Amino acid sequence: MRSTYGVLALGIGAACAVALSACSGDDSNAAASGTDGGSPGDGSATHDASPGVDGGGDSGAKVDGAVDSGSGDDASGDSGGQGDGEAGPPPPASALYTMTNAAAGNAVLGFARAADGSLTPMTAPFPSGGAGSGAGLGEQGAVTLDPSANRLYAVNAGDGTFSVLPVAHDGSLGTAQRSTPVAGLVGPKSVTFRGDVVYVLFEGDTTHASAIAGFTIGASGPTPIAGSTLNLSSDTKGVDPAQIQFTPDGKYLVVTEKATNQIDTFAIDTSGVATKVGFYPTASAGDDAGVQMVPYGFAFVGATLVVSEAGSTGVGTYTFSGGAIAPVTFGSQFLPTDPAPCWVAVSADWAYVANAKGPDISGYAVAAGGGLTPIGSATNAIVATTGTSTMTDAGTVFAGPTDEAVSTDGKFLYALDPGVPAIGVFAVGASGELTRVGSTDYAPGGAALPAGVVGLAAR
Repeated sequence: MRSTYGVLALGIGAACAVALSACSGDDSNAAASGTDGGSPGDGSATHDASPGVDGGGDSGAKVDGAVDSGSGDDASGDSGGQGDGEAGPPPPASALYTMTNAAAGNAVLGFARAADGSLTPMTAPFPSGGAGSGAGLGEQGAVTLDPSANRLYAVNAGDGTFSVLPVAHDGSLGTAQRSTPVAGLVGPKSVTFRGDVVYVLFEGDTTHASAIAGFTIGASGPTPIAGSTLNLSSDTKGVDPAQIQFTPDGKYLVVTEKATNQIDTFAIDTSGVATKVGFYPTASAGDDAGVQMVPYGFAFVGATLVVSEAGSTGVGTYTFSGGAIAPVTFGSQFLPTDPAPCWVAVSADWAYVANAKGPDISGYAVAAGGGLTPIGSATNAIVATTGTSTMTDAGTVFAGPTDEAVSTDGKFLYALDPGVPAIGVFAVGASGELTRVGSTDYAPGGAALPAGVVGLAAR
């Protein structure tokens, strides 16, 4: 039993507030105690794996039970519909995307990805047409890529909208189409898709509820889905949500609430309209240890939901069936990480958690029943280090990872370090180990990667 967590009714303690501050991206440089992570693992640089793509990447216009889960989507995109042996267009280029989140005008930054995973900045930023917040969002999923429809989605936290940008075959982005603000919704922070249906998570504030809202994507851009706007667990104020994502089969949405230690689920009908299913508390950390605190980023490995739990400095797993969530009962349901674990990315049956105050990445194998096993033997399952930590008179100053993404072929993991600013680039090995690409984190400098960038998506 882990008796050090203490009992939590609602809200978070001081230790959780420190973790949340680090995970927001605003305080990755704040002084705090901690230890450096272990070294990256050695071994094979690549393996043949195809992780699930957010929302499945299906390009159909509706959401229903007939569409497949999309768990094997690759980077090839649309074949162009050619027949009789005629070659279609070349597959879209491999690329990585983040966004400036600048209040004066948000823009997406693109990087071409070479075969070895290394990065080269694209020529210029791609304006979203909206305004950022100018500060960290405390989210996962601010930038999301649909490789099947060749679209990129980015939230505009400063003006209540999101943008969709077409992806060209060279990886560059076309002119953005922006949604119109929805009355009463404040602070878009995470976006997910299933075919032409898109859902956005809104932060809320002290007088506006956290909420979700649905849109369809057509030739003229995003159109709100009537009746799709739903509050989270409070109808009067924000509950500090972190992420929204479709389940692999496209039938449900999952949302994490940091302030209430809940994971929410919503069913999606064939018209794309959401209805509430349930609000599920996070697991108990032990018979006398209270709950696992602050569910943050998450990803699916099959039917298992892997959730970073920032307030408890660890990662937990949950079963998902028919919209219901329950703690895994097979094997280890919870394992420790380094401090401020807030983001989760998966490749095949391996899950990687980015720890802002490691600064490093923890890696775990996820069994068929959902149990966790550390990759390698390092303390807290550290498989790579990324970002910086500097000793000062006030303590250790961290500039660690605040997002991560795995390429759609599952061969490379990227970690965003906005306080440096830099991007950690790692090859995923045959046993889930990570091997650094290049001698240090990638830091192009200047406008190519300014400080304070938010969100990360790869193809």
